[in-house]
Amino acid sequence: MKQVRLTESSFEPREGYERSVLLTSEDFGANTKLQLMRLAPSQSIKPHHHNTRTECFRIVSGSGEIKINDEVVATTDNDIVLCEPGDVHEFINTSVSEPLTFLVIRTNDSGNEDMIWEDA
Repeated sequence: MKQVRLTESSFEPREGYERSVLLTSEDFGANTKLQLMRLAPSQSIKPHHHNTRTECFRIVSGSGEIKINDEVVATTDNDIVLCEPGDVHEFINTSVSEPLTFLVIRTNDSGNEDMIWEDA
């Protein structure tokens, strides 16, 4: 058994956002990871895709948009969005004052090798 308190998460800075790895493959017994992400007001995570990784996003707080392929999905607290391998996706925090915080469940996770940034 392992308990994780989101309120006690420590974040590491990334390119345009912060993340906290909550559970890893060692916890799940598979290539799966649970992360807490925090996107500052008016910031975005650049468009990218994964060849093998599936990601499930659960909005914890805040509001924003997820662009997946050619579709824009408006998100708010408690929404869940699934992004499949090959889907080009981008997160945008539409708030000018509040962070956008969300959980990410990553399956078939092979690490940063499967993070393919799209050309600008």
